[in-house]
Amino acid sequence: MIQKRVAIDFTALTMSVDGGPAGAFTSATFLATLNAGLGAFGSASFTSGALSISGAGGNGVAVADDPTTPSAKAGRGFSAFFGLNDLVRSPIPTNYDTGLKSTDLSGLTGSITLRLTTAKGGWLRDVTVPAPVGGTVGDFVNALNGSSIGVYGSFSLDANGQMSFASNPGSGVSMAVETDTTTRAPNGVSASVLFGIGAQARNKRTASFSLRSDIAGDASRLPLAKLDLTAALGTSSLAAGDTRGADALSQVMQASVKFSAAGDAGATTQTLSDYAAGLSGVMARKAAAADQARTSAEAVASEANTRRSTVEGVNLDQELIQLTTYQQAYSASARLMQAAKDMYDILLQMSR
Repeated sequence: MIQKRVAIDFTALTMSVDGGPAGAFTSATFLATLNAGLGAFGSASFTSGALSISGAGGNGVAVADDPTTPSAKAGRGFSAFFGLNDLVRSPIPTNYDTGLKSTDLSGLTGSITLRLTTAKGGWLRDVTVPAPVGGTVGDFVNALNGSSIGVYGSFSLDANGQMSFASNPGSGVSMAVETDTTTRAPNGVSASVLFGIGAQARNKRTASFSLRSDIAGDASRLPLAKLDLTAALGTSSLAAGDTRGADALSQVMQASVKFSAAGDAGATTQTLSDYAAGLSGVMARKAAAADQARTSAEAVASEANTRRSTVEGVNLDQELIQLTTYQQAYSASARLMQAAKDMYDILLQMSR
């Protein structure tokens, strides 16, 4: 049964409760306005920068976008942006389209040390950049580019709030995070974790995913029906036997998703199944190329060892012949010396 309905219009910055008149809100008053709209039936709160909405008195909470004009920020809807309906969750940011603009306060304190290396992995220098206290995201980007990093490349922030580093053309310089002591209020994440700076931060996110504990403990809690936004107050918004939610979940592999650049793959928008197939193909080709390279390297190593053995090795037959020759030559030399001694002795006796 629908107990309370709060319609939020993020374009007009208004909220309407149970179809009543719309009231205005701002980013500063959003939470208070939402709690007022939920009344005794639920509550919303921010904890460590994460939004949570819960029902009261055994009530649940359903979040759905208008099918015609869905909410969107950095390409994600309201519930997706805050992880309200996520089946797979993570305690750290995993989507680096932060939605932050250069004019937004960064909330960062501390400093980050970046290591710059050549195309062949040679060390160039380590650069420590303090986060401007009380500064904006743009101030942080400017601080990065204003350091000696700017000699080798530059950081930029795109329209979705994703930060990236690009080396100067032809330099082949790579950037990695050496240490990061920055923290961002109120969630306490570092700049590298928030923006995915460096391969290490991006690689760590794969170990942070987990299935929602309540669903993992009881699969029957997985919602199978689809929320009916037109249902009236006091009536059910979910129908028994409705499997449209399950059908939509089964089709998620065919939904178009935006993928950021990773490794040799550029940024793209395609279905999850196509991306997975392409990724599998790339991995297979790289594995085959690595195997061929290993085989070639082993052949080269074997040939090098054979040639080294030819130069350094000992032929026993040849050495035996040489040893016999030297022995015979020694014996002949000894007999010659003995003959010379005998002749010398005879001459001495004749002279007496």
